[in-house]
Amino acid sequence: MNRFAALINFTLVLTLMVIALGAYTRLTDAGLGCPDWPGCYGKLTAPLHDIHIAEAQAKFPDAQIEPHKAHNEMFHRYVAGLLGLCVLAIALSSVWLKKFRLLSGALLLLVVFQAALGMWSVTLNLLPLIVLAHLLGGFALFTLVALLRVEVTWQLIIVSADSNRNFAKKIAEPNLGSLLPLGCLAALILVLQIALGGWTSSNYAAAVCYQLPICESGWSERFSLQSAFSLPLGHETYEYGVLPYEARMSIHVLHRLGAILTVLLLGSFAVLCWRRAKTRVMRILAASIGGLLLLQLTLGVLNIVAQLPLLNAVAHNLVAANLLMLQIVFIRQIVLRRPAIENLSIVVKTSEDKLLIDR
Repeated sequence: MNRFAALINFTLVLTLMVIALGAYTRLTDAGLGCPDWPGCYGKLTAPLHDIHIAEAQAKFPDAQIEPHKAHNEMFHRYVAGLLGLCVLAIALSSVWLKKFRLLSGALLLLVVFQAALGMWSVTLNLLPLIVLAHLLGGFALFTLVALLRVEVTWQLIIVSADSNRNFAKKIAEPNLGSLLPLGCLAALILVLQIALGGWTSSNYAAAVCYQLPICESGWSERFSLQSAFSLPLGHETYEYGVLPYEARMSIHVLHRLGAILTVLLLGSFAVLCWRRAKTRVMRILAASIGGLLLLQLTLGVLNIVAQLPLLNAVAHNLVAANLLMLQIVFIRQIVLRRPAIENLSIVVKTSEDKLLIDR
């Protein structure tokens, strides 16, 4: 089980790396650095030397070959492929351990779907809806791996506890159960805000408004909710965006308004949980959510003021992924630590190394 936990830890770090590389690839306009999939100009490596570039140009005469973009794209694919192998190893290990098979199976299905979305992103020339789905899939994968780690940790802790009843009393959180509805609502708003951010990026609308707090003067007269969610179809390529200014501005404005709502709702949840939490772990988690929320707001403002600096924009993606993961993990911890001790019986069958939790 400890080796299984180590594999999950490595996969968690690797997933975050793939998310960072995906953001870097998208923000450097390298999503179409290789016009084919899974290779690059018909080979497994990006063209480097002049002879390789000439061969690639002969195979794809209409393509504008940019080796540095091709390398960014292929490196992202290599690391994503390694992530897929790690998820496969997790699924096979869960079958062998006869534990966590449902969650591990969901991870395997999701990573296969992610690979398909990566292929479609290229073959459909960065269709915004596919790019958005690919981003959300990456965030979901990161969150599911973290949830699996929580389940493994929870089982290891309880199995090793000397007194199950005393341990249940020690870890219980009697004041957080009533905050579950607020936490779930905050998580939903956070997912919608991340989706708006992905929609903003995939439609190249991040560099539209450079004034605070909402946008340049006159934005309200040009704002159109319908145009913000119009699906641009039928274009040869969607690189650099195809929507008119009004639509991009409307998308950007919605993302900023969503940020205000997210800060208020998620911030309130984090503060309330920090004040009510009894255990040190839950207080640290609540403080981490609040800290990441403030960091994300700061990064968003810097994106506007500094006109979308590359590393800052990549960090904005990474913090969003961690914020969603922590919120879902925190909700799961509240559920696991519900304080109804009289209704909670924990039976450990040490001979079979199994755990039964009956709530």
